[in-house]
Amino acid sequence: MTQNNQESSITRIQRRMTTFFPEEIFTLSMLEEAVEAGDILYKPTEILPYLQTALFDEKIVEVEFDGLTRVYFSRVHDHLPELEESSDDEGNAILIEPQYTAGDYLKQLSHLITLPVEPGIGNVFIRNVKTIVLRIFTATYAVELGTFFQELTEIRELPVLRLDFPVIGRIVRGAREFRAKVPAEMELFALIVGKRKHKTLKTKIKDISASGMAFAIAKEQQELFRIDETRTLELLSDDMMMARVNATVRHISKIRGKKGTEYLVGIQFDLVTRAVASKIEAIVAQVQRAHLKELSDLSEQSGLDLIA
Repeated sequence: MTQNNQESSITRIQRRMTTFFPEEIFTLSMLEEAVEAGDILYKPTEILPYLQTALFDEKIVEVEFDGLTRVYFSRVHDHLPELEESSDDEGNAILIEPQYTAGDYLKQLSHLITLPVEPGIGNVFIRNVKTIVLRIFTATYAVELGTFFQELTEIRELPVLRLDFPVIGRIVRGAREFRAKVPAEMELFALIVGKRKHKTLKTKIKDISASGMAFAIAKEQQELFRIDETRTLELLSDDMMMARVNATVRHISKIRGKKGTEYLVGIQFDLVTRAVASKIEAIVAQVQRAHLKELSDLSEQSGLDLIA
């Protein structure tokens, strides 16, 4: 690459970074160092593995509009082709699945499909936003990707958002405490002790860190929890109690997934003793190992280099 081309490339990166992160100052020397360190993703092929990982691992993606602090939530979705018309042995018209490999549309580097954001009001605002930043979390850092809105559309009658393939990305270290995603087949549950005459509730844990976790509830169970209240719960692995801890409810969220809308409760542990903290850390380590194995299996099955 000639010096002029390199300067042009860095200038283009600077313009894009300023577009999506206007509250920050990016000097050319700062960007050159970040590109050299691999902390700036400006090639579509560098961004691709993160989107593939978000799709196959069903990661929750944070979404921000126009640099505002309001955060919405979504998930990357596949762009399935339309069913093809065919006929059965008796000549009756039928619809069949065309040949398609999961996630293949991402390899075109042309666009990105996500589920509608939650809270749902964001799907009204998104029509008029100028910039969109997607935030995807790995085990050790966050990746922020800049993109633009194309349209609200449908894929096989499912409402989705169509965005540009991200044009720039950056790695943000220390963005938040590491949270280990609980694999679907892992038997890790929370037993939430009843309160206000409500019965004790057993539910699936979705992710967990050394200081808190999120668990799934049904829509009608939202009324069982209040922000900032303290709850007592037990963590169960294969129906064996691993820890008993008090925790504070921090958020009650609604997020769309492949199987419909999910309702999650996020809590912060009250770790009064080192012994309790050690038990939680051991559970987090167990979940992390299981999730890494799950990602490894997904990588092998898909032939993709998914990122832990």
